[in-house]
Amino acid sequence: MKLEASDLDTNRMELEPRLLLCVNCMRGGGQCAETDRLAALCHTIEENPDVHITLVGAFDEVGARTGLFDTQTPAQRRKDLDVLQRLGLCFGDTRTARDLFCRISRRITTLEGICRYPANPCGKWPECALSGGEFYEKGNRPLRDAQEPGEMAARKARSCRALEEADRVVIRAHHLLCIVCFAGREDNGRPIPEDNLFEAWMKFRENPGIPVTLVEGPGACCVCPPCHSYHPARGVCVAACHLRDRKKDLDTFVALGLSPGDTLPARELYRRIMERIPEARAVCGYETDTSCEWTSCGGTDRYAQGLRHFKNFLE
Repeated sequence: MKLEASDLDTNRMELEPRLLLCVNCMRGGGQCAETDRLAALCHTIEENPDVHITLVGAFDEVGARTGLFDTQTPAQRRKDLDVLQRLGLCFGDTRTARDLFCRISRRITTLEGICRYPANPCGKWPECALSGGEFYEKGNRPLRDAQEPGEMAARKARSCRALEEADRVVIRAHHLLCIVCFAGREDNGRPIPEDNLFEAWMKFRENPGIPVTLVEGPGACCVCPPCHSYHPARGVCVAACHLRDRKKDLDTFVALGLSPGDTLPARELYRRIMERIPEARAVCGYETDTSCEWTSCGGTDRYAQGLRHFKNFLE
């Protein structure tokens, strides 16, 4: 597959939102109704966390009935709507399984009010037999990372060796700002396992005139390969911040007056950053965080401190 290419057309499934909770119960050891179907679904998701799931149900995104309406009970329809409301999604929305289960682990920590009804005196609305929560709580966790620690370490070693030997650096545009934030850390004197920000910073410090080619996206970037959210076969980032980081790349290009593929010496790039991006929130933060995908970067408070490390670099 071409690096960074979408696999939406070939790697997608449709699913009722409530079944995501059933999968968590099965992951925690529970035996749900429709065991065979759910076991197959659970296996698919565990083996392929990046499968795209389109959420479908008895209604469309405006509440009109779909063909599934007559196949569901009122309780099932209610559960689907409860899950969507908690997750801030609608019927027709598509997310990867990884993103959905990460969101669920944060926003649906209990089955109370969804599969279990504290105020249901007549017993007319049947509760799920597993609604006590033991299995759900045990299974309610994010799916596995795109890379295991051993893979990360091997990719770290290879990418660092390539960066050390390179006479030109290829890097995502917004990672220039990440390097500034890294420089602003208290522990900025040592590398970290999940990226190559330290190594890129050292490369720039040792050779301020080195040509730097700015790219859009992680596929060719020197920083991304060791990350637990980097999918090596596809060259994409599968973390929930993937769209946010795409926008950060493009916003950095706008601020610097450059375009994808442009090459400038490292010293010139950071001169422009000092002049044109005095604070990180201009690129990396939002006045309002509207969703999991559009959340401000948490490291921007270190940016001002990091810029101080670049003053000598520019002289």
